Amino acid sequence: MTSARFTINIAGLTKAYGKRTVLDVDSLTLESGHSYALVGPNGCGKSTLIKVLSGVEPMTAGRVDVGGSATREDLAVGYMPQRSYAFGFSVFRNVAMALHDSGKPRDEINRRVREALEAVGMADMADSRGSGLSGGEAQRVALARMLVQDLDVLLLDEPTASMDIAGTTLVEGALAAYRRRTGCLMLTATHAPSQARRISDRAVMLAEGRVVEFGDTATALSYPTSKAGQEFLSYWAV
Repeated sequence: MTSARFTINIAGLTKAYGKRTVLDVDSLTLESGHSYALVGPNGCGKSTLIKVLSGVEPMTAGRVDVGGSATREDLAVGYMPQRSYAFGFSVFRNVAMALHDSGKPRDEINRRVREALEAVGMADMADSRGSGLSGGEAQRVALARMLVQDLDVLLLDEPTASMDIAGTTLVEGALAAYRRRTGCLMLTATHAPSQARRISDRAVMLAEGRVVEFGDTATALSYPTSKAGQEFLSYWAV
């Protein structure tokens, strides 16, 4: 993990599947130390952008560069897909595997795993088999597998999609505590503006693959300037 300040600079990024362009981001800069919510309707490109930034999906065109006092090679990046997977062995081992090549002493690994499982409410299931977990439980284990590490960037795709209210509250608290400890850059795809307000200080809104709103969360989600942003948020008005 680096202590340097950095930016992730996106320019001219497109992603197409055949003749269908699902991402068309002219320019976007993400700064270390901030939590970004990536919001917008289903099919707007949120998951695709997360996958491209994580390296899971190649971009069709454009650039993603690291600026500031760090390089791309300096950054430890974690990616959590929307459909998380837990391996068949124990929950404890599912999390500990993230530190397999870390060189850390066994005592420290065990401590970190216990703390991560406690943070996501899975400590009492440490000996359970991963293959027997529910979707929400598997998501929490996958998140613990990230929180056990020291990461510079967290890329999260709907991390609480399969969780109930209690699980969502617990996970949001665990993410906030992790950010306070590490100062990481966090980018979280979420369809819910209410969650975006709770977990982020900046918001990026997509519509048809394009950035239509960007700024501090309260302003971007309360006073959208684009027609697409106003239409999306109108569905969530109380």
